[in-house]
Amino acid sequence: MALLSIPSNDNASPMAMTIITHSDRLFGRTANAVRVAAHTPKLAQILFGFIVASLREEITGNLSVRTKCLVILKTSTLNGCAY
Repeated sequence: MALLSIPSNDNASPMAMTIITHSDRLFGRTANAVRVAAHTPKLAQILFGFIVASLREEITGNLSVRTKCLVILKTSTLNGCAY
């Protein structure tokens, strides 16, 4: 059983909703890790900043977003992550 709930758009606090809205705008969706982190907005800002910096192609310029997502998927598979 999870200790923290994953806030939906309906039950998110105003601060969490701001983070969710910006995530939806940038990525087209909001990852559950960002939604859970939104319980503590300062933590969510740090996590969201890391995600933006690591995945956005125009910021890093080295690898395409598709390649980065494939690396994430392969790493998760190798580590036995079912999520």
